[in-house]
Amino acid sequence: MIETPLRIRHDLSLGWEFVKGRVGHGWLRGRGDGGEMVDLPHSWNDRDTFQYGRRSYSGFGAYRRELDLPRPPGSGFWRLRSEGFFGIANVRLDGTLLARVDGQYLGFDIDLPGSLAAGPHVLAVRLDNLFHRNVLPGRRDPDFLLYGGLAGRVWLEWVTAFRIEEDSVEVVCTPGPEGAEILELRCRVNGLEGSSKTSDLSWIITSADGEQIAASGPVRVGEDTTVVPTMIRDPRCWSPDKPRLYWAECQLETGADPADAVRVRFGITRAEFRPRRGFFLDGTRVDLHGCNRHEAIPGFGSALPPEVQRADAELLKDYGCNFVRLSHYPQHPTFLDACDELGIMVYAEIATWKSVRSARGWRRAARRQMHDLILRDRHHPSVILWGMGNESRSRKAYSELRGIANELDPERPVTYAENNLYRARRQHTIGISDVWGLNYELDVLEDACTSSRLENVIASECCNHPISIKGDDREELTQVATLEHEWELMMDRPYLAGHAVWSMIDYATEHRKRYRRLAGLFDAWRRPKMAAELFRARYAEEPMISLFDTAPGPATPPSRFRRDVPAARNRGDRELHVFTNCESVRLRRDGEPLIDLEGAIHFVVPIGDAFEEISAAGSRRGSNIEARHHRYGRASRIELVAHDGVFTPGRTITIDVAIFDDDGVTVRDWNEHVHLQAEGDARLHTYTDSGEVVMARGEGRAYLTLGSREGEVVVTAMAGGLAAGTATIHIATPGPSGAADQPVDA
Repeated sequence: MIETPLRIRHDLSLGWEFVKGRVGHGWLRGRGDGGEMVDLPHSWNDRDTFQYGRRSYSGFGAYRRELDLPRPPGSGFWRLRSEGFFGIANVRLDGTLLARVDGQYLGFDIDLPGSLAAGPHVLAVRLDNLFHRNVLPGRRDPDFLLYGGLAGRVWLEWVTAFRIEEDSVEVVCTPGPEGAEILELRCRVNGLEGSSKTSDLSWIITSADGEQIAASGPVRVGEDTTVVPTMIRDPRCWSPDKPRLYWAECQLETGADPADAVRVRFGITRAEFRPRRGFFLDGTRVDLHGCNRHEAIPGFGSALPPEVQRADAELLKDYGCNFVRLSHYPQHPTFLDACDELGIMVYAEIATWKSVRSARGWRRAARRQMHDLILRDRHHPSVILWGMGNESRSRKAYSELRGIANELDPERPVTYAENNLYRARRQHTIGISDVWGLNYELDVLEDACTSSRLENVIASECCNHPISIKGDDREELTQVATLEHEWELMMDRPYLAGHAVWSMIDYATEHRKRYRRLAGLFDAWRRPKMAAELFRARYAEEPMISLFDTAPGPATPPSRFRRDVPAARNRGDRELHVFTNCESVRLRRDGEPLIDLEGAIHFVVPIGDAFEEISAAGSRRGSNIEARHHRYGRASRIELVAHDGVFTPGRTITIDVAIFDDDGVTVRDWNEHVHLQAEGDARLHTYTDSGEVVMARGEGRAYLTLGSREGEVVVTAMAGGLAAGTATIHIATPGPSGAADQPVDA
């Protein structure tokens, strides 16, 4: 997180006119029909993905809005900035081209002409999401979508010629004597040549709660990079269990007047990959376990609001992940900020997918993106690896990218994800990576270890079952068995620092006309499958028990993670799958003791189908937990629950949909669609144009972005033969104490 507290900033994310397709120069100047009104972030692929047989729109789009340029507050200039998006964009002001930019998934910084008059102007952005050979990833139809649109926010920022360049601010931490930490602030000051006054630079270090930890006196600013050392004698290091953070504020002063200030949030991390021993933080080995994340949801495309970005990080933490690979492109700073705060370690990479090449144009784009990614994200303590590519190789490209990483951030190792070790040998990319990123080749782990500089391996992709359809017992159980089997293969290998399951979520793709890949621990709307509960049982700290009643599953090999209870007579036609991290679990069937379970995280118990309730009670480290599974009847009604606590204007909230029987029990075999509609100042984010919500195991999810006006929004859910469900959301500015979850009228 980087802040510039003294700079004037104007948000430009609201009130854009949007046209999908080509537009003429007149439209870009402000003439003609404006088109659809949208706010940023926005993707034009919000409702045309994840649908079998339907290709998403790939082409052109244009945005425009009136820009009322403020009167200059002093000597300086306006800078137009954006968050990341994919594709080539022409940015125009009053029809005149300001810049042609590659969105890079990182955004743009464009200096507006100093002669620009204050007052109304027309700002326009015309862009595309077409394949460009030298726009990363540089491949047509990779195994993820090239989403179109301004998927990040846009703003104006006033900067003076004499200023701190915020992407140059770096806090370098070095262990000192007796456990102390030596901190050096490095930054670059622009505009020295135009200043006739002497200037000083000072900085202070504060804890996350504002307590001052250290400060430096003023240092005369020179032409070179400024380095100001200080010492913290009792540092609080960042770790997954205790993600402690600090702020460094760098202040530039001319005489007694503050000229500029930049605040950077950082953490003190003593991280290292020890040869053949794995990953260590502050001297303690940490097993890295998590998954690969794509940044998209049907109904949003790639334009995820900040609260949804953060919710993804919270979901990973809740399910026991301490590691995430950002596959296969730079992702939103809000997600990284949340990883810093929650203690999730990050493998960040540039945009590639079987597309790394030695061609000059591709390498130029890759060098630029690696450079800009590191400058944007190197202050995040959560980032532990820089990724140079995925499942393709070029010695020339990787040598150049490694050089950039070593120059800008020499303490963090680099990797790339390799799925064919023999090809790496043939193309001489062995020995470039500090840590070997291994995709699926679990039979070459030993050779992979010796192929990296630090003799460490990350299983960057593993445990992939691409047709794990939520609600399909057989496919979900096959995914569970895949995790258990591959976990067995990865056990007892100290040099294997960790693994990232493929993948966190089901995702849209048009590679080989697949349209969707259902490999997620969670479905595309972040609802857990059985495999997610297995992962949580292995890695989460909070006690958990999750129960699933299924038909007998496929035969699976023995596993140290699973225990099968022998079937009693006439009780083999239904199975109860119990996922738990409790030391022991006591099962009851209609109040009568059934069996006590211990010694595994996944139990398979034959239960038959003549029961009303199965209950489970367990404990973990002195904390007790219970779970219940009820027999359900015929579906009769829909119920909606709106989550997120404070329903403020502009916020995106979650709408959960459930199918109940007459007794209020969720009907777990209901796997159809429900149609949602909203009345009031709000926009639904659903699966299709007609408002469909995909249901699985009697549950579904949609999202609702609230409008700018206070008032009431009514959401209605309908499906044939069922009583409709409604939820009423009251949009209001929160009071001092916020608000609880909105009550639902069912």
